[in-house]
Amino acid sequence: MRSYIRKISYLVAATIVFAGLAGVLAICSAEESQTEKPNENSKCYVCHPDMKIEELTTDHLDMDVTCDECHGPSTEHMHDEMLMTKPDLLFGRSEVDRMCSNPTCHKPGDGREVYGRQDHKDPVAVEEFFEKWTGRMRPNGRAVNHNSVCTDCHGTHNISKPIDTRSGEQPQWVAAFNGSDLAGWKTSDSSNWKVQTGRVVGTAGTNDKGSSLWTEAIYENYLLAITFRATWPVHAGIWLRGAESKSGPRIEIFDSAPTFTGSILIPGKGLTLTNIREDLVDRESWNTISARVEGDKVQVWLNGEEIGSVRGIAPAKGKIGLYIEKHPASKSGRFIVREVQIQKLADAEEK
Repeated sequence: MRSYIRKISYLVAATIVFAGLAGVLAICSAEESQTEKPNENSKCYVCHPDMKIEELTTDHLDMDVTCDECHGPSTEHMHDEMLMTKPDLLFGRSEVDRMCSNPTCHKPGDGREVYGRQDHKDPVAVEEFFEKWTGRMRPNGRAVNHNSVCTDCHGTHNISKPIDTRSGEQPQWVAAFNGSDLAGWKTSDSSNWKVQTGRVVGTAGTNDKGSSLWTEAIYENYLLAITFRATWPVHAGIWLRGAESKSGPRIEIFDSAPTFTGSILIPGKGLTLTNIREDLVDRESWNTISARVEGDKVQVWLNGEEIGSVRGIAPAKGKIGLYIEKHPASKSGRFIVREVQIQKLADAEEK
């Protein structure tokens, strides 16, 4: 009998201890939940710290619109420390305006389906902004034009790094293409490269070697932004630190599933950086490729989305070039470039 009572006492004691531990865990969990509640994006900031001060993020957070409102819960993505899993929802450039035109957020007026400049609270200020920036590169690395989407003007949303100048004494952006002729450029295939209606137009030749248009100037460390469009399918590219006899790395403009525009090719070695997102390029309009070339490292962005970076590039300096080659599935592939903007990096950044 005593033995039985002793066992019962042990069970009661164990139950009390277990209940106490459960209560402590519940309190800790509640406290953790409460600490996260004021900032529902806290888990996102672990891997995306720049988003804490990003205009799109902060403005939406002021209205209690968090990252998961647009990108979904993305549970697997948040727990993937290797960043191999994508968020539940990602939006290609051609999808941005329609996504933003949600009637509960930005309701278009006059029965329109897409929120436009005229729908903003201060249309006059918007038109003044548009007039100031049309045809120019914004500080967020994107060019503003009549085909711009919401994120071209609003915020940086992970694209501040390619144009980070770090100093007020940095050299300014310089246009390498003057919009009227090929002054400052040269090619051995003049029949493949023309200036038409203020654009550089590259046309694939009949040979399989491809054709390049080179700057006469040589560059070492710099920021580059090129706005282009193409007739698809196409195989074109942008040479970085290249030369006619020895080509450097090339940013590819192509569709070669499972890799797409924004990948980096090293001649003789193949692709050293691959973009697996087909949705980043707009086949119907203008696109902007941005690159940071510094030391032995190249970083690439396509329409503001970072593709990635590679190291160990050579040579240490060279020319910038435009490239196009014959595509087997296209008889009239064209590579059309509207702007080539270059900003040399100051000595402080070259160390």
